[in-house]
Amino acid sequence: MVGGRIARLLLQRGDRVRAFVRPSAGSSRAAVTELEALGAEIVYGDVTDPASTAVAVDGCADIYHCAALVDPFHWNLADYDRVNVGGTRNVLDAALATGARRFLHVSSISALGAEPGTRADESITATGPMRPGYGRSKFLSEELVRAAAGEMHVVSVNPGIVFGPGDRHFVALIRAFVRGRLPAIAFAHQPMSLVYVDDVARGSLLALERGESGARYLLVQPTVTVAEFFAELAAASGRRPPRLRLPDWLAIAGAMGLWAIAPIRRRRPPVSSFRGLRIGPASFDGGLATRELGLEYTPLGDAINATVAELLSSA
Repeated sequence: MVGGRIARLLLQRGDRVRAFVRPSAGSSRAAVTELEALGAEIVYGDVTDPASTAVAVDGCADIYHCAALVDPFHWNLADYDRVNVGGTRNVLDAALATGARRFLHVSSISALGAEPGTRADESITATGPMRPGYGRSKFLSEELVRAAAGEMHVVSVNPGIVFGPGDRHFVALIRAFVRGRLPAIAFAHQPMSLVYVDDVARGSLLALERGESGARYLLVQPTVTVAEFFAELAAASGRRPPRLRLPDWLAIAGAMGLWAIAPIRRRRPPVSSFRGLRIGPASFDGGLATRELGLEYTPLGDAINATVAELLSSA
């Protein structure tokens, strides 16, 4: 989703674009067809395959590395390192070998290792060992990118929870609400660190062009609570906000139940810490991208309106 948005912006301003696409990315076929129609060159392969990665990167001056395993329910934790860390290493090696000028790495706020209940920005340093999984794989990927700063201009961006048209993960929650299948919410007062996909794309271009080599930039809209988010979603969809608010203890008990049956279903619940559930996730400050890069975030209501409109038009 993010890679497609970046490609469209580059094509709109007249850049030559080569998109590196997995052959098995069936859900993205319409997006690939659209990029081809706009003039992008499509190269098929996989970032875990050094040979096809080298072909895709050859001759490119600027590299936008967006490929990653993001699925929060993915069962095999080793796959996160294989795809996210190994894939980043392959793209970096190919970029250095072919003389690329600049390298943009799409990381995540999960890479920061922020403590539950705290407020974090670019200055945070992850402390202690991180558990295997998505966050650790993004942290290790960033370390690889930062180590290449002496040989190439490299920048990382760390989006929050990305949403918008084309999303395949967080949008499931929005879809459930729009279809009337979400009568209750939990953790109503906890913060949500969201970012609209178009802001991630624009922020990525700005970071590569204006950012300091070796730096990271958080891409996160002003923090809202869970209740505030659903109020905006209700206004955009014409539905009433969920009437029921589950007490935190009941939601935590439900999360424990999901973990208990996870080995049977081979699907991980999208929660990594019961302490985080009790205290609330960290909130993140994306203001540096505005101050240093000039990124103006889309108002949350406008972003939600666009997302809901796309969902309703495709229903």
